[in-house]
Amino acid sequence: MKTPHRIKLYIDKGTPKYNPITGEYDQAEGMYKVVPCFVNAISQSKVFEEYGDRTQKIIVCRFNQEQGAFVQAEYKGELYEPVEAIDAPIKGSVRLRKVVE
Repeated sequence: MKTPHRIKLYIDKGTPKYNPITGEYDQAEGMYKVVPCFVNAISQSKVFEEYGDRTQKIIVCRFNQEQGAFVQAEYKGELYEPVEAIDAPIKGSVRLRKVVE
């Protein structure tokens, strides 16, 4: 399988730490890894059929090998969260839902 895309998988997003000098919380850098993958977007009609929502953007991400658990993923500057693993011949397939902030 060709893997022309790269996705950043966040294993830990990092917890904000209080800075007593400024009196604010500073975001700590989380742990992540960049892995090769193949990404396809699911059509809106299929998203509505399977999830009952017309506004979600869901992508399918296929890896060469199974990946460990991750909290979020970043693809083309957009954040995604895992929805479900796909029961496919390739064990590294997951569906990701776009995070709306």
